[in-house]
Amino acid sequence: MGKDRGSVSVTLLWILVWISAYGQGFSAEVLSKNIFFIAESRDRVTIPVSPMVLQGTEHHYQWIWTSHDGRHSNTTIAKIISSTWESVSNTLGFSKGSGYNLSMRPNFGNAGEFVFMQTKPASVIVVRFEAFAFKVTPYDWPSFRLGSDVSFICKLSSLQEGTTLQWERDGDPTSNTTLFYDNTVHMVIHSVDQSSKGRYNCTLRQNGTRLYEVYNTLNVQTSTLNKPVTLFRESSNSSEVKMMCRSLSWYSKASWTKSTSPVEAPTALTSDDRLEIDRFSSPTFNHIYFPLRVSPVAFEDGGLFRCNFNSHLMSYVQLTTIQVSASGGPPGGQSVVLKCEVSEVSGDPVTLAWLRMEGRRGLLVKQDVLTESHPNRTLSVTLPSLHRDQLYWQCGVFIEGMLRASVPLRLRGAGGRSGLPGLGLPSPLKDYTQQTLIIATCTALVVAGILIGSLVFYLKRKKTDPGKDPDKD
Repeated sequence: MGKDRGSVSVTLLWILVWISAYGQGFSAEVLSKNIFFIAESRDRVTIPVSPMVLQGTEHHYQWIWTSHDGRHSNTTIAKIISSTWESVSNTLGFSKGSGYNLSMRPNFGNAGEFVFMQTKPASVIVVRFEAFAFKVTPYDWPSFRLGSDVSFICKLSSLQEGTTLQWERDGDPTSNTTLFYDNTVHMVIHSVDQSSKGRYNCTLRQNGTRLYEVYNTLNVQTSTLNKPVTLFRESSNSSEVKMMCRSLSWYSKASWTKSTSPVEAPTALTSDDRLEIDRFSSPTFNHIYFPLRVSPVAFEDGGLFRCNFNSHLMSYVQLTTIQVSASGGPPGGQSVVLKCEVSEVSGDPVTLAWLRMEGRRGLLVKQDVLTESHPNRTLSVTLPSLHRDQLYWQCGVFIEGMLRASVPLRLRGAGGRSGLPGLGLPSPLKDYTQQTLIIATCTALVVAGILIGSLVFYLKRKKTDPGKDPDKD
């Protein structure tokens, strides 16, 4: 993850957060500790036990492991008699450390809860550890192509209550370019240039307090050098895409063209002497740099874009556009159909996924893998009825498990300006429990008002009753 990152070296991978301590009959208290490590790193991870907590010479001990991925539960991975290791599960990546310490390979699947306990003469837990694994993809960050979209993944083996996992740059979250689901936060940086360079952190926080972070540095090449780039962009009135074209040498002429296929004759878009056509524009050519800006992006804009300096091809961009839509719905309680479509599938298979959003967390509802031979380029989800917890959606586009783009879709109620026009949302309680509760409450208030009014009327009448003289009693 970078040789200069001492804060994430294995020697400092133990960030031990004291959670609780309970007496268990030992001279030392039973401890619960958190350990964080980076999966796929080169150094082994040690789970330590201080000899100060151990007593006697003929006691039996064992290490018990429950993995975060659910494959192992209360599995005995080592047995120790006094200080002699009788067995250890080397096949699972564990081995004997110094003293009573347990050593393991930094495999993502090894993360979990570790319990060191005495089994004889009495069964007593000595210490508990929770080992959390971070997995960042790609592990090493190369120098990325100018103008490309770069994707990163940060996954945690388990996410506890009150903790959040997010990508940050200079301490600020990059929420507008991230998607979180399945304990994984995906980040996409669009059309990287020199302003994109810097340090990016995958940070774990608990109630706002930083517990641990993994970081790396993003570097960007200084020229396009005719390297093919594939970009995915949303088609909407507010979307745009910037395509880079930059050389290290001086040229006198520049132009951008577009075609829908490699064999189609290209159409001129902009040039050094004609800088804007409709939604396509470029700045004044400075002889080395001539980007193309498309705004807004239409679904029909998908295709091949080429930048030429004089007669030399300097940039080659495949733009794939994405559009989302919703149809159906009330009146009459009709079903709602969500549709996500891409303009092209060429080369690597593309995975489309519909996720229902709960705050910043996405829940996967449906996905499909599209190939060049796939009969269509869409993914649809049908909702038999629409409820208030089904208003926020995202269509994610993935290649080889890496997020390339995500397009939000917000459904609104009646009178909303987006989503399904005039949509009337039913109560989330389909058995009308909420409606019945409201009616019952209103009825109780009315009855109470009548009783109070009757009581006040009775007291006033009694006070002014002429047939009764209190002084004669």
